[in-house]
Amino acid sequence: MTTVNVVRKRSNRVSPVLRFRFDYWLFLAIAGMLVLGMLMVYSTTFDYGLRFQDDATFYFRRQFLALGLGFLAMVGVMQFDYHILRRFSVPFLGLTLLGLLFVLFFTAISDLGAQRGLYNDSYQPSEIAKLAMIIYIAHWLSSKGDRIKLLTYGLLPFSIIVGVVCALIVRQPDLSTAGLIALVSFTLFFVAGADWRQFAVAGLLGGSVFLILINTLPHAQARVSAYRQALSDPAQASWHVQQSLIALGRGGMFGVGLGESTQKFGPLPFAHTDGVFAILGEELGLAGSLLVIGLLGLFVWRGLRTAVRARDSFGSLLALGVTCWIVYQAFINIAVITAVIPFTGIPLPFMSYGGTSLAISMVGAGILLNVSRDSALQKRPQTSDARERQQQTTTSRRSKRPSATDRF
Repeated sequence: MTTVNVVRKRSNRVSPVLRFRFDYWLFLAIAGMLVLGMLMVYSTTFDYGLRFQDDATFYFRRQFLALGLGFLAMVGVMQFDYHILRRFSVPFLGLTLLGLLFVLFFTAISDLGAQRGLYNDSYQPSEIAKLAMIIYIAHWLSSKGDRIKLLTYGLLPFSIIVGVVCALIVRQPDLSTAGLIALVSFTLFFVAGADWRQFAVAGLLGGSVFLILINTLPHAQARVSAYRQALSDPAQASWHVQQSLIALGRGGMFGVGLGESTQKFGPLPFAHTDGVFAILGEELGLAGSLLVIGLLGLFVWRGLRTAVRARDSFGSLLALGVTCWIVYQAFINIAVITAVIPFTGIPLPFMSYGGTSLAISMVGAGILLNVSRDSALQKRPQTSDARERQQQTTTSRRSKRPSATDRF
C-alpha cells in the first residue's frame, strides 16, 4: 500500500523536463535572430553613441535592457495557461486604444512630422497594438464559431474593429504598421472559416482604402512616385533605397567584416532601425542575409506547426497570428531594403534597434512558445496515467507472489 501511494505521489509531479518542453527549434530560430540583432545594433549604434552620448555602448545597453526585460516577459508568459489571455483581451485592447488616442492628442509632432510615441518616441503604442489585436481577434473569432460566416456576426463587426485601430495608426501617420495589422487580422479571419465571398469583399474594400490612402497622404505619394521612377531608372530611386542597395552590393558573398560597414556612418539613414538588414548584408554578405532568411523560414515552419497542433481554435489562431505578424513584418522590411516594394519605415523583428519593438516581439514569441509547450504537455496525462497503472499492476503482482519461505 505504501509503495502504491509513493508511485502515485511521484506520478502527479511535473518534472522539470516537461515544464520546459516547448519547441526547441522555434526557440533556436528566435535566439539566432536575437544574437544577430544585438551584434548589428552595436555595430550600427556605437558611432551614434560616441557622437551624441560620448559613450559607444549607450544605445547597445538600452537595447540590452529591453532584451533582458523581453526575455523575462517571454519566460513568464510561458509559465501559465495561455487561455488566461482571453480574460485580458478586451482590457488590453482598450488600453492600447487609449494609448493611441493619447499619442494623437497629447504628444508633440516629432522632427519627422509624426506622432507615434511617448518620451521622445521611446514607447510606441502602435507596436503594442500589433500584439493586442492578435490576442483580441483570436479570442473574438474563436468565440464566434461558424457565425462569422454571417454578415452581422462576421464581416461587419470585424471590419469595424480592425478599421478603428488602423485609422488611429494611419492618423499618426504610420501606414505600414496599419497595413501590417490589417493583413494579419484578415489572414486570421480567413483561416477561422470566413465565407469566401465575405473575404473577397473585405479584400476588395481593404485594398481600395489602401490605394486611396497611398494616393492621398503626401508622404505615401512621394514614396510611391520614387518607387515608380526607380523601376524605370534605379538611379532615380530614393536616397535611402540607393544607399541600401549600395550596402548590399558592397557585401558580396561573405561581407566586408563585422563592424566594417561604411554605409552606416552617414550615407544610409536610420541604419540601426529600418536599414539594419542592409548593414547586415554589407558586413556579413549574402551568407549572412541567407542565414537571416533561413532563421525566418525555420520560424515559419515551427510556428505553423504549433498552430496546427494546438488543442483548440483559440490557441491555433493565437499561434498563427504571432507567426504571421513576425514573418509579414520581416519580409516587408527586407522587400523595402531590396527595392521590391516602396519604402516603408517598418523595423526588422528581433534585429532592429527599438526597445518597444523588441520587447513586444519577445512577448509574442513567448505566447507562441507557450502554445507549443501546451501541445506537448497534453501528452503527459495519458503517459503518466498509463505508467502509474503499469507500476501499480507490477506492484500488485509482486505482492501476490509467494515469498521464499512460503514456497518451501
